[in-house]
Amino acid sequence: MYIIEWLQVYWIPILSFIIAILVALLISEALEKAIRRTLIKRLSVPAVENLVKVTRYTIITLAIIIALASAGVNITGVLVAGGIVGIVIGFAAQTSVSNIISGILLLLEKPFKLGDFIHVGDIIGAVVEIGILSTTIVTWDGVKVRIPSSELFNSSFRNYSASKVRLVSVDVQISYSDDIGKAVNAIRSKLREQWYILEEPEPTGFAKEFASDGVTLEIRAWTSGTTWFMLYSNLSRLVKEALDEAGVEIPFPQRVVRFAKS
Repeated sequence: MYIIEWLQVYWIPILSFIIAILVALLISEALEKAIRRTLIKRLSVPAVENLVKVTRYTIITLAIIIALASAGVNITGVLVAGGIVGIVIGFAAQTSVSNIISGILLLLEKPFKLGDFIHVGDIIGAVVEIGILSTTIVTWDGVKVRIPSSELFNSSFRNYSASKVRLVSVDVQISYSDDIGKAVNAIRSKLREQWYILEEPEPTGFAKEFASDGVTLEIRAWTSGTTWFMLYSNLSRLVKEALDEAGVEIPFPQRVVRFAKS
């Protein structure tokens, strides 16, 4: 009899509590699917799953608090205790909290994605993992570097892969006895033959400086972001081949020595 009377009194709060939890689980499941669908291509799988867990536990905790409050349970003491614990944990984990907030802001801003080449401080490499707490990149020489999200968010960095087209330039000297126009035309003709060098903007060259050993030319060529390293590693060779084929001399340092007569 006592159990029946107890159920008659509390069945509505109990039912409300159960409904609140079920609704929270449905909302959590929908948000988890949205997070996985949106971020799976931008973040690593562990980072996505960690974000999903944080979202799930946050929603369920809020649902329990709301359900208890609606059932008439006094949760003031629980909230006060939870607030004190939160303050203590916050002071003990300021760096981690800062990294989490910065990581979330980076996800919203989307300054880079997996596979992009970025330059942070003196570190240059490809992004291989984007997490909430940190981002991992692999440098040119194959070293993995972990950068905390707060440091990355508060630093100026370059994204070399974000640009659709990129410029590569190189300086070369020709002899004073050679024709500048002939040298520039030979180089431009050679560069136009390369499939990865853009026709617009077209390759250019001009006299930059009258040096002690010859005339310094600056050669410029544009390429897409995905073939930048190919142009960067081949431009000097192409310029040298073009000048050799045109019979234009690349001078080496020379000194004229005169002996005084006795």
